[in-house]
Amino acid sequence: MDNILIELVLILFLGVASQLIAWFTRVPSILFLITAGFIAGPVLGLLDPDILFGELFEPLVALSVAIILFEGGLNLKIREVRSSAPSVIRLISLGVLVTWIIGSISAVYVLGMDWPLALLLGAILVVSGPTVIIPLLQHLRPGNTVSTLLKWEGILIDPIGAILALIVLEIILVGGSTGDAALQTLVIILKSLGSGIALGIGGAVVIIQALKRHILPDYLHIPATLGILVAVFLVSELIQPNAGLFTAIIMGAALANQSQASIANILEFKENLRVILISLMFIILSARLELSLFEPLSLSLVMFILILVLAARPLSVFASTIKSRLKTSEKLLLSSIAPRGIVSASIASVFAFRLSGEGFPSGELLLPVTFAVVFGTILCSSVIPPLIMRVSKTSQINPQGVIFVGGQAWVRSAAALLAESGIKCLIIDNNKANVAYARRKGLNAVYADALAGSFLDDTDFSEYGYIIAVTADDNYNTLVDLRLSKEFGSSNVFMLPLEESKPSEKHYLEHLPGRTLFDNTATYDRITELFERGKIKLRKLDDPADRAGIVSLYGKESVPLFALDKNSNLTVITTESRQEFKADTTLIVLEPSGS
Repeated sequence: MDNILIELVLILFLGVASQLIAWFTRVPSILFLITAGFIAGPVLGLLDPDILFGELFEPLVALSVAIILFEGGLNLKIREVRSSAPSVIRLISLGVLVTWIIGSISAVYVLGMDWPLALLLGAILVVSGPTVIIPLLQHLRPGNTVSTLLKWEGILIDPIGAILALIVLEIILVGGSTGDAALQTLVIILKSLGSGIALGIGGAVVIIQALKRHILPDYLHIPATLGILVAVFLVSELIQPNAGLFTAIIMGAALANQSQASIANILEFKENLRVILISLMFIILSARLELSLFEPLSLSLVMFILILVLAARPLSVFASTIKSRLKTSEKLLLSSIAPRGIVSASIASVFAFRLSGEGFPSGELLLPVTFAVVFGTILCSSVIPPLIMRVSKTSQINPQGVIFVGGQAWVRSAAALLAESGIKCLIIDNNKANVAYARRKGLNAVYADALAGSFLDDTDFSEYGYIIAVTADDNYNTLVDLRLSKEFGSSNVFMLPLEESKPSEKHYLEHLPGRTLFDNTATYDRITELFERGKIKLRKLDDPADRAGIVSLYGKESVPLFALDKNSNLTVITTESRQEFKADTTLIVLEPSGS
């Protein structure tokens, strides 16, 4: 009992610790998760998942992957991919075929595998997956076109790779005539597609009707959804093993693309559940590896990974996008991002166990090779894309652009000075006059509701790093920051103070989303009044100064708004700003006349 509890707590601790380290270092978390599990398992011997979970191991992994893929399906919006649909279809068909062929041939001639096992490994490694793609996209911000293609490819390719790998495995295990293998293949495909579509859509319809008719209270939306997901997954798996993965994606996508019922509560929880499951699964799976299996493969593995990254992926991308409107730089960026994730790792783990049980001892090689590929491809996908983006001058890893929600006069003046200083600005306002005035000043402005789902889905935010909500409606500003804090991070969303801060309201203000702009007295009315009798100006510091020093330089009623260092890195000045700005810092300051 004590050992079991210690191992369970250790798994949870290592998962959370790895995620925290990844957040601080801005390195993909899976690299730390695999390393932590490998050290705790085969290196130190602190974890043994096979003993800990026993016969529960395989169903636990399968169910966790299904939930992760369901979450991925909830990200699939059909309107996002309409213009890119042909490229997506070719990536998950022709691209899969190219990757499978090159991966299989390389496994034979580089790793020394026999053909049946090489074909199985090649099938497993066509899988990419949202578990790694989505965090990478959030970090890299490669633009809407590339992001959409990678997201759809990563989510749809998971069940395709799983079914392909299952077909190859069944053929290996049947070992019969060509006719038997062909019939087995046809049966697997039909059962997987049929059960996946029928049960996935059926499960989504049940949830939609329950939400639409208000049968469920809000607090049961998530438990009921998970219950139905598990049920349809189980039925699908009973009909055809591994078809449950396809069912989970169909159910998620069906929910994401319907408009009859709100799934806001489900969406709110899904990301947290995904992070927890990915953390636990990678710790558990990597802890099952054996050190002895890596020794004879070390150099061969490096060559194998490089072939996948530098040959298989570029060939599959360029072949799949040959008639598309993608630029060469976008194709190169697509070619550099092909990390393998939890589905590859879990399939390899389950199949290796099954092959060993059926008398195929060479099947044990699947696990170390797959995990090495997962680690290597994630590393390459983290290092190579930023280099390509810098060379092609499309680097958006640390975007400095500012989105203003609200386009009143002082905002237009500040945005114009930021644009003059090389900072990309976008003004969003549902006041046509404000938008028209902004456009006359040469500013990028759109007439829209910043909270509209269609607007958020169709807008490319990759060049923007900051959201500043400054409309006259404090409640609206709060909702904007709350909605976009997940996209931009709570430290990069800002709003004006609701009113002059009072000691009794300090606790309430601390729990508002985002950060409070400028200073505690810089309310909408005060900023507007100061601007009416003053002007927003560009200033350059001759000597270092903090905010108090800036105010003393430019007048007691002056309000410092923004600061840019010599490398054009932007700082939005907030109520908690305490840093000292260096000499040569460019400031944007609101200076009332007579201050």
